[in-house]
Amino acid sequence: MTQELEAMRKAMVIRNYATKTTSTYIAVLRKFLSRLEKPIDSVTPDDIRDWQYFLVHTEKVSWSHFNQMVCALRFYFQKVRNVDWSVKHIPFQRTTKKLPAVMNKQEVSLLLSLARKNPRHYAILATLYSTGLRISELVDLKISDIDSKNMLLHVRQGKGGKDRQVQLSAELLEILRDYYRSCHVKPQNWLFPGKIDGVCMHTSTVQRYIHRLTKKAGIKKNITPHTFRHSFATHLLEDGTDLRTIQALLGHSDIQTTEKYLHIAAHHIQTVRNPLDSLTLGSSHE
Repeated sequence: MTQELEAMRKAMVIRNYATKTTSTYIAVLRKFLSRLEKPIDSVTPDDIRDWQYFLVHTEKVSWSHFNQMVCALRFYFQKVRNVDWSVKHIPFQRTTKKLPAVMNKQEVSLLLSLARKNPRHYAILATLYSTGLRISELVDLKISDIDSKNMLLHVRQGKGGKDRQVQLSAELLEILRDYYRSCHVKPQNWLFPGKIDGVCMHTSTVQRYIHRLTKKAGIKKNITPHTFRHSFATHLLEDGTDLRTIQALLGHSDIQTTEKYLHIAAHHIQTVRNPLDSLTLGSSHE
């Protein structure tokens, strides 16, 4: 197994895949190989589909996790093993289109107000909402990424290994300065360092805190760090920001990914004139 995992790692490094993606794909391959009861050279699409059935029927993995595994195995069998059958025989799983949960502005204000007692927590939530960063991008922020001269925040190697810039609001800058001043041990590298020296904060730390805060606020929605990102984009759209700008701020490669917020933004739905209202109808009592 070690030889196969190393071959996978080398293939991904050569192609400059992100470290996180490489780790995820290797973990998928390790899981697949651990259940394999035949030599890897003799694996067929039927063997892979049997494993996929096990994932869905027995382990009941989510569709996103399932499709992540498909991507990993397709890469391995096409790029590493160069099999003579098409990797299209490794099917993706269909999913229902669900709109993401979004907070209204009152709910965001409530959470931020509750977090204000702790400058670090307040800065974390304010950064998530003000920038629309992914949780992985938030914990990777460094002091040097804050450009107060140009009022920009630099996102290094975001999803897909892409760099981008987002707006640094004057309010957020002041919140971050207050947080920095409150630190007994000043951050030297990471903006939000972890408990272990030289290591950034773990994403689960933020997830747990938001869960506790949401419960304290009495908000029934399932609020996660990513909900702040969805809320950021939706509120921008409701306030008149165009889709292309939101796409750039979020770091979406495809505008269709950004267009889902059109289905969420209350302003866009409420301003549509219903065709029934344009008809001249007789009285129902006539």
